[in-house]
Amino acid sequence: MRFRKLLDVIQGQRHDFLNHLQVISGLLQLKKEERLRDYLSQVSIELARLSKTAKIRIPDVTACLLNAFHEAAMNQVDLELEVTSDFTGCVVPGPVVAEALECCLIPFFKLMESPQAQERFIKVYFQENEENSICRLLFPEPLLGDLEYFEKELNSVGSLLGPYGGRVNMAVANGGVEIFLVFPGNEKQ
Repeated sequence: MRFRKLLDVIQGQRHDFLNHLQVISGLLQLKKEERLRDYLSQVSIELARLSKTAKIRIPDVTACLLNAFHEAAMNQVDLELEVTSDFTGCVVPGPVVAEALECCLIPFFKLMESPQAQERFIKVYFQENEENSICRLLFPEPLLGDLEYFEKELNSVGSLLGPYGGRVNMAVANGGVEIFLVFPGNEKQ
C-alpha cells in the first residue's frame, strides 16, 4: 500500500513539473519577466519545502514524508517540516519508524477530509537530545469524539514501538494536539 501512495506522489510531482514548465514557457513567450521571476521564486520555495524530506537519513521515513506532503496538498493542509536531526543515531528499524509516523498522520488526514475542519495545518519536527531521536507532530485540536480515535491509533503505535524501547505520548493544550514519538538511542554512527 505504501508503494501505491509513493507512486501517486511521483505521478503528482511529474504532473506539477510539467505544469511548471508550461507556465514558465508561457510567461517567456509573453515576455512577462517580472511575473516569471515571481513564479520561479514561488516554485523554488515549494521545492525547498519538499527537499527537507531528504534530510532524514531513513529512506522509509523520507517516503512517508513525501506521502504526507501529497496528502496535505490533496486536503488543502499546510504542512510545515523542520529537521534538526537526520535520525542516523536512531536504533529503531527504519520501517518501524516510518510505520509509527504514518499511524500518527493517517488519523489527522482523515479528520482533514471533513468539511468541518477549520484550521488546516500540521507541523512535523525531527530533533534529538542526548539519548533519543524525537519526532513531534502539532495540529489543531479535533472534536472530542475524534480525540478518542487518535488515542486508539496511538495505542497501536505504542505497541509497535514498545519492543524497541520507544514510546508515544499525546498532549492536548492551547487548542492544539501534540504527539511525541520517542525513538531510543542517539548513537551517532
